[in-house]
Amino acid sequence: MELRCSWDKDDTVALAISGGVDSMALYHLLKTSYSNTFGRLILLHVNHGQRAASEAEAAHIMNMAAADGVLCETVRLDIEKGDFSQAAAREARYQFFDEMMVRHGVRVLLTAHHLDDQYESVMHQLLTGRYLPGRMGIPYAREEGGYRIIRPLLHIPRAAIEAYAGRHQVTYFEDESNSGTDYTRNYIRHNLMKDIRASEHLQPDQLLKLSEDLGEIDGMLREEAADFISGRQVLSREELNERRRISRIYIVNAWLASRGLGARRRYIEEMLDVASSGTAQAEFPVGDRLVVIAYDEIRIEAGDSVTLHRLDITENGMYSFNGYKITVEMAPSELPVRVRTRKEGDRIFVPGVGTKKLSRLFIDRKVPKYERETMPVVTGRDHQIIAVGIIYNIMKTRGNHSRLSVEKGVRQ
Repeated sequence: MELRCSWDKDDTVALAISGGVDSMALYHLLKTSYSNTFGRLILLHVNHGQRAASEAEAAHIMNMAAADGVLCETVRLDIEKGDFSQAAAREARYQFFDEMMVRHGVRVLLTAHHLDDQYESVMHQLLTGRYLPGRMGIPYAREEGGYRIIRPLLHIPRAAIEAYAGRHQVTYFEDESNSGTDYTRNYIRHNLMKDIRASEHLQPDQLLKLSEDLGEIDGMLREEAADFISGRQVLSREELNERRRISRIYIVNAWLASRGLGARRRYIEEMLDVASSGTAQAEFPVGDRLVVIAYDEIRIEAGDSVTLHRLDITENGMYSFNGYKITVEMAPSELPVRVRTRKEGDRIFVPGVGTKKLSRLFIDRKVPKYERETMPVVTGRDHQIIAVGIIYNIMKTRGNHSRLSVEKGVRQ
């Protein structure tokens, strides 16, 4: 079985060894056929602590390494079963790897990802909507904060690895959780990929060609996005909407990244939907900041400092104001209306009673003081208050077809 080796003969290399057939077969290859391709080998084993058998497996790996005269560093993750997830485990694994690579001055980390992992990764990205922006699949090599991660088995199918392990009597362990379908990747492995391989009309290799093609497209779109955002702190809504949708996704993604922010594709698509709609203003929390869509501008503001104080509505549509969604469907003769924050002396009209101080209404409705400063106050053409947040709306009592609704807690 031929490895793809891209490290130097005098390199110290670390192998992430789980005890599964892929990493144990790779270890066997490194200490036999490929022992002259590196200077020194160390093993890194992570015991996730989620199975009873994991303690015995960790002990076996330690004893094996000691018998072979190979340094082995291990760690047992302290993650409660109720808090365990693939993402949490991966983050903890790489934190351990990072520490060990620094401690031992290692510049190359080998992992035993194989061709079947590549197929499953591409399928996972496709079916969960994570394929853009970004390249698809698992890269053969990548930089990870001061060291390189290399996957020398990435071109070899699991069946070939299992056959090698059988021929050379390699001891390995099966993780019974891999046979279940609770995790998305396991479902893809045991259901989708199994059926694809069983069909004479389907070719898994086409997934790799798709990955390569989208990789080239990804490069072109990144260049286009970089050109668009060059020198811009604020995006033009009109110019953005003139671009193809896929270009807009890349542009917003690159723009956020240039400010140290990131968002999933689905969230970016929500922003684009609002940006291309009739909504005049909207806010999207991203990290500790806000992406604010306001008329023809899209900008980023500090999350704790964005408070709108005035919004003039000249046409029907949906609007956002300090965390409230305001929907306007009024007769043209009733427009424009203005949305603002409260003013000293504001009074509202109470049918059958007369007028009442807005401050009194806040007290009666037990509105907290901090909410009073940002709650939308809507006034009509005659400058009279027609709505206050969700606690007052005189438009609902009018006997005509015009409508004004205010909803709380909505950041579009």
